[in-house]
Amino acid sequence: MKFKKTAIALAVGSLLALTACSGNDAPGDSGAADTPTTLAGLYEAAKSEGELQIYGPTENLYAAVYEDFAKTYPGIKITTADIFGQELDARLEGEQVAGGFAADLVHIGVSDVERYVEKDYLAPYKPAEADALDGKFRGHDDLWSVPSRHLYATAYNANKLTTADLPSKWADLADSKWNGRIGIANPKQSGATPQVFSAALESGAIDEGWIDKLKKETNPAIYPSVATALQSVVSGERDLSLVAGYGTYMRQLKQGAPLGFATMEDGAYYSDVAYAALDGSKHPNAARLLVGWMFTAEGQASVAKHVFEFGTMPGAPLPEGAEKLGKSTEIDYPGAEKYRKTLDLLGSKF
Repeated sequence: MKFKKTAIALAVGSLLALTACSGNDAPGDSGAADTPTTLAGLYEAAKSEGELQIYGPTENLYAAVYEDFAKTYPGIKITTADIFGQELDARLEGEQVAGGFAADLVHIGVSDVERYVEKDYLAPYKPAEADALDGKFRGHDDLWSVPSRHLYATAYNANKLTTADLPSKWADLADSKWNGRIGIANPKQSGATPQVFSAALESGAIDEGWIDKLKKETNPAIYPSVATALQSVVSGERDLSLVAGYGTYMRQLKQGAPLGFATMEDGAYYSDVAYAALDGSKHPNAARLLVGWMFTAEGQASVAKHVFEFGTMPGAPLPEGAEKLGKSTEIDYPGAEKYRKTLDLLGSKF
C-alpha cells in the first residue's frame, strides 16, 4: 500500500503497558492480513529470512542496541549502512528505479521520513508492542513509528564556564556577553540546527528579531556540522556550542572532554528518531520484528544505555545523566512546511 499524506503523530504509553506488550500477545495492524502480529510469530517468520538491512545516519552507534536484539532473537543478521542526506536520497531513488529497495528499514529523523512518504517509498506497519504509544509518535497511516528521541541543547566548556555563568533562557543566548564565544553548525544547511531554530520559533521561545540579535551581538562562528561546532568547544576555541546532541556530548564526556550540557528553561528540542519500513522489502518480517522489539521494555532500556536517547514509551528509563539536566519546556519538530520556511528565513539571515 502507498500513501502520500504527511501528517505527524506522537505519543506515550505507561511502563506497565510497555512491559505487558513485550509479551507479544496484543494484536497489531501490519498492513497485510497474513502478516504475524506478535513478536513470537514474527520471529518464526523472520528465521527463514535470516537477515535485514537498515539505512540511517547513526547506525554505527546502534551496533550495541542491535547486539541486544540479537541476544533475544538470534539467527537474524543485521546489516547497516551509515548514510543520510543527498547520498541516501540518491540511493533510494536509484534502487526504486532499478526495481526494488536493498534495505528493509530507514532509521532517520521525521523531517526525512515525511519526504519519503511523498515519494511513496514506505509501507505501513503498526507494532502491537507500541499499542500504548500516543499518536504524536506514530506517522500518518502508520507509515513510521518513533521509539526514541534525541535531545539537542547547548554544550559548554566546563574549564571556562561554571553553571553560574550559563544562560538559562533563549533570550540570554543572544546577549553581547557571548560575542565571539559561540559556535554553531551552518544554520542554512538542513539538519539539527535549523530544526532546533524551527521548533524554537514555533514555540515562541525565539522570533525573527532574536535571530537578528544573535548574529549582531554574538557574531557566532559558523562550522560545517554540529560535531565540528562541538569540537571547537572541546578544544577551547569557543565557550558554547549553541546546538549539541546529548548522545554526542555523553560520548565525548566519557572520553575525558571538558564538557557540560545545559537546556534552556523555555525550550529544549527533542528530535524524533523514526523507523519506517520500505515498500516491497525483501525481509519484511525481520524488519517488523526489530521495530516491535524497540518498543518493549528491553528495547527502550537498550537505546537509553547505549545511545543516550530518550524512549517514547512512558516509564522508559532515562539515559545516564539526564536527571541532572533540570526541567525545561519540551519543543518539538513543527512539521515540513514550517521547517522549510525556517530554512528560507535562515538562508536570508546567514
